[in-house]
Amino acid sequence: MPGPIAPLLALALMSPLPAGAPADAPAPTPTPAAMDAYVRDHREATAVPGLAYAVVGPDGVEHQGLLGHDGEGAPVTEETPFLWGSVAKPVTATAALVLADEGRLDLDAPVEEYVPDFAGFGARPTVRDLLTQTSGLTETAAFPVSDHYGPDAPDTAERVRRVADSPVGEPGTHEYSSANYLLLGAVIERVAGDTDAYLRTSVLDPAGMDGAFTGSAEADAAGLAPGHRILWGLPVADAGGVDDEGTAFGYLGGDLTDLAAFARMQLQADPAVLDADALARARTGMVPVPGAAQRYGFGWRETTLSGTDTPVVFHGGATPGHAAILVLLPDQERAVVVLQNHYDVLRDGQIQGVAFGLARLLSGTEPDPAPRFAAVAAVPWAATGAALALAAGVVAALRVRRPRPAATAVWAALGLGAVGAAAWPLSALGPHGALTWAPDTAVALLAAAVLGVAVTAIRLTRHLRPGPR
Repeated sequence: MPGPIAPLLALALMSPLPAGAPADAPAPTPTPAAMDAYVRDHREATAVPGLAYAVVGPDGVEHQGLLGHDGEGAPVTEETPFLWGSVAKPVTATAALVLADEGRLDLDAPVEEYVPDFAGFGARPTVRDLLTQTSGLTETAAFPVSDHYGPDAPDTAERVRRVADSPVGEPGTHEYSSANYLLLGAVIERVAGDTDAYLRTSVLDPAGMDGAFTGSAEADAAGLAPGHRILWGLPVADAGGVDDEGTAFGYLGGDLTDLAAFARMQLQADPAVLDADALARARTGMVPVPGAAQRYGFGWRETTLSGTDTPVVFHGGATPGHAAILVLLPDQERAVVVLQNHYDVLRDGQIQGVAFGLARLLSGTEPDPAPRFAAVAAVPWAATGAALALAAGVVAALRVRRPRPAATAVWAALGLGAVGAAAWPLSALGPHGALTWAPDTAVALLAAAVLGVAVTAIRLTRHLRPGPR
């Protein structure tokens, strides 16, 4: 998600944990069989078609697991490509820090000095503010400018202009918005000439992320299969779009070995990009995340595993059909990387929770049981039920010559209630965002709203029409 998704990851860290090993006890190393069994159970509980995971140390991958199939039915291997969603953000942040280390980028300069089209924004954030997402850009500013596919998608310059016209939130306060990293990509482009090319030369290639891809052409060449969205409870492999202007904030991708290489670099004493101290400073939480026991750094979240004193640094993300997450355990000098070809915005915490469960195993704490049901998964069914009920109400209204006032009042309340229920998510996400991230719920809500207006209009018209009952 890149846009509305990543804040939900806090839920995976805030749930209470069963009693486990004391925080100060040495963490026993879980066996590969125990990790595989946990991931297998979690995958089955969340109905994820395909998943790849790795436990990474300073010397590379220590254990990996490959389960299920891709969107075309091929078995998942370590070379199966996935989209990473907002896990692109720490990669983009690292590239910006390389530019700063080269003396080509001033992190404390106003963004408009590098991107003049942003000068119309009602605040004057710096590049550093983009990195920590304290610019005053709101979460909703990202919805109209992200997740666009194909030749008619707006280019970066047009997206910057749209973002510049968005309302100002609270500068200095962290508010997660992919619009920040859209702008950071535009800054890198202005300084380095091409964002995607600079990401490759500054981070991807030095880190050994040889299979990582940027843009739809490279994704096609890598063999990216469509990801799975949930339509009325069933995973459907229909999410094949790649936003060519979105690499910096969410449309970077690659296979398990690529993301594991980025994780390994974070653990090394002598990393290939920058140095260990610079990478550690980037991972350090600098600003509090409202509503969560986290602090946000340069593209990273810093917190502790819930119910423990174990520090973790992580970032997760999603596109409409893929989910990815990277969790670092500094005390254990280990990292967990998980890639999945399935995403449901209503079950974000459940889907991404597998990575935190593995982190708890590595820290010697029992993970939460695999999720079995999420009440929010019933939302599209509830919206569909409301639409069907209102459709029946329309049919009934057409058959009644002069409805009773009480019935008219009830149906009008139900119809206007359906309009109100649809207005909030559709106005917040926009029709494009709602249909991209939650198509079943969006379609059902739209249908319910239209039918609600219809049943209200028909009944009121019939009720007010003169003549005998």
